[in-house]
Amino acid sequence: MIQKNISFSGDTNFLKDLIKNRITDRMLHKITENSKQSLTIHFETGNYLKNEINIPSIIVRPWHKQIIPFALDNCIELHIRDLLCIDSEGEWGPKDISDWIDTLETNNTLNLEKYPVRFWTSKSDIITLIETLIEIPEIPTLVTEVCGRRPWFANDTFSELKMLWRRINNSKLNQIDIIDLEVKEIQNSSTNYDYSTPNLSDLHNLLKIQNGKGWVTNTPIRISLMECLEEIIKF
Repeated sequence: MIQKNISFSGDTNFLKDLIKNRITDRMLHKITENSKQSLTIHFETGNYLKNEINIPSIIVRPWHKQIIPFALDNCIELHIRDLLCIDSEGEWGPKDISDWIDTLETNNTLNLEKYPVRFWTSKSDIITLIETLIEIPEIPTLVTEVCGRRPWFANDTFSELKMLWRRINNSKLNQIDIIDLEVKEIQNSSTNYDYSTPNLSDLHNLLKIQNGKGWVTNTPIRISLMECLEEIIKF
């Protein structure tokens, strides 16, 4: 493995901070602010680049239906779709989780039918993905969506969130019961519906050359949801 000098540019956000911290902690590559960088990781939320990019780069953007690719040479452009996180503004991840936690806190009525099918992916899997892409000897030109492969209907995801919410609150009150201790199967209503799936083949094929597995998400949804709840619930 060749050590690379990596610079960060673009919008500040929690994902940028997490990736920066991972690179720093692993000490496999150096983060630099000078002109000797060999790779840039750029975060862009808008439709236009705020910084000129003229070296091999990984461009990270939040996906939306009307997104227009920059499609720059020697750049891997990742459109992060359905990131499972708490984002009340719906910028990097859908507002779904924020809405649902608010509902659990206030006991308000929730209309789950208004939420679309999601292909949830975790922050951990995005970090691992970018770590893998950094290791590619020569950055190709690629534009791709990034998300999970399994479709999630809102009622299934909310059911998981509600179950975890109950467990956490009961544990705080020392009121864990048999319902909390049950090992429950994850629901999958999406098998009964038609939906269009994202095209992840280019990303998968690129990663398969690098890691032998392709694009495989490894973080269970319950872990991702627990991470969200840990940000909200004070233990």
